[in-house]
Amino acid sequence: MAISSVLESEDKVDITPMIDVVFLLLIYFMFLPLQQEADVGIKLPSNAPPAENLELPSEHIVEIFPNGLILLNGAPMDGVDDRNMSKLTSTLTRLKLSSDRAGIDTVVKIQADPDSPHQRSIDVLNASAKASISKVSFASYAQ
Repeated sequence: MAISSVLESEDKVDITPMIDVVFLLLIYFMFLPLQQEADVGIKLPSNAPPAENLELPSEHIVEIFPNGLILLNGAPMDGVDDRNMSKLTSTLTRLKLSSDRAGIDTVVKIQADPDSPHQRSIDVLNASAKASISKVSFASYAQ
């Protein structure tokens, strides 16, 4: 008699909410528009000729800091008191030759800190002129 009273006292699982959810999902997927995949608008490749290559210039960034330190593309160049800037000149010359072989223009962008000595900007301009780079511009300093 003890076993039958334990079996009778157990709760039964009601599956009615689960059936309701299944029916709601069935109704949802029945009325879901099946043409959504056709509306994506993807064009598959065809025998069209390739797009014309856009020649971008070879841009190099020269940063000038308040202490006179100069970085070319993130790499430190000559000392803070070096006015000749032989390392910067030789590096810019190599970059210019490399760009010329590839047939693209070389552009030097100078980002000088507002508190940097103006003479350092002139030194960078002189080094660019020695490297035969004529396209030099100034950009606002990114802090």
